Amino acid sequence: MIISFWIIGFIGGIFIYSILPSILNFFNSFIPNLFSRYFFEALIAGIIGSGLSTIAVLYWANKSSKEEF
Repeated sequence: MIISFWIIGFIGGIFIYSILPSILNFFNSFIPNLFSRYFFEALIAGIIGSGLSTIAVLYWANKSSKEEF
């Protein structure tokens, strides 16, 4: 089961990395020089990674709680 969480995070990371330039341009239009580009990259990657992991764990917990032993 741990492997599936890793795969979800890995695929999500690749997807976000591929659309990251458009996201950074969007944020740079609002806050041009307040934070560095690397800060935004780390922030976005962290938010997406933690969100995907949380959704995967909640789905797994909900699914396993409905199983009968």
